[in-house]
Amino acid sequence: MIRPAQNLLKKRSRLPLSVFLAIVISACVLPFLPAGAIAQDANPNIDPKAASILQEMSYFMGSKYEYTYKAEMMFDDVLESKQKIQYNAEETVYLKKPDKFYVGYVTDIGGYKLWYDAGKATLLEVPVNDYSLATLPSSVDQALNKLKEEYQFTPALSEFLFIDIYKLMTADVISGAYFGISKVMGTNCHHLVFVQKDIDWQIWIEDGKRPIPRKLVITYKNVAESPQFIALIKDWIFGKPITNFAFKPEIPDVNNRVEFNQITGNQKFKIGSIRAYE
Repeated sequence: MIRPAQNLLKKRSRLPLSVFLAIVISACVLPFLPAGAIAQDANPNIDPKAASILQEMSYFMGSKYEYTYKAEMMFDDVLESKQKIQYNAEETVYLKKPDKFYVGYVTDIGGYKLWYDAGKATLLEVPVNDYSLATLPSSVDQALNKLKEEYQFTPALSEFLFIDIYKLMTADVISGAYFGISKVMGTNCHHLVFVQKDIDWQIWIEDGKRPIPRKLVITYKNVAESPQFIALIKDWIFGKPITNFAFKPEIPDVNNRVEFNQITGNQKFKIGSIRAYE
């Protein structure tokens, strides 16, 4: 069980040196961070150690101009009989700040490919090959926010595309705790656990010089039988240039153009993001 926040705060640990250095470096070299993004208002209900590790991840990833990652995912579908059926999914992501990303999300029961390049979004539903176009704001953060607000669509694991990941992920947290070190795919990771109104979520962040997310689990408490989404995040690449071809839409010759919300409104795409429950 998650320990009450008041018990977690009886001992406040000193800020780790790595976090302190990240703050100093970020203030000098992060051209993409908006004003005020460095100084975070501490959520008093989050264990300080959990907060500092999540913040360190946010500083590290926010400082990178471009990166790619992949994920192997599993998620539950609840039948009318209340039986839970588990499906598999794979995702590939490319990000180039400030205005380009690609998300390819393919599951056992369908998926999508989303290309975004300087305000232009192309969304393809697979394998049916329905596609649509949309005009979005000209930065990654703003584009993802509009997708959520106007189309109620949050691509799976899109939290990790934002500049200020910490602020985004803790906005609606009721409590958070640190559960020690555990291995994910052979790598030592810090295990953090958070509670929100409609979901519980856990994240495993790599220990060491690359504080990157390695695993994410979301439990949907507001859905019957509390289904889960599980992602193992791998193949992180930083510092290798991504060609612009990665953000060029590839639409099959046989296709059908539809309204954007005809694809984003698909219920089977409503999983895989903490932001969907803000």
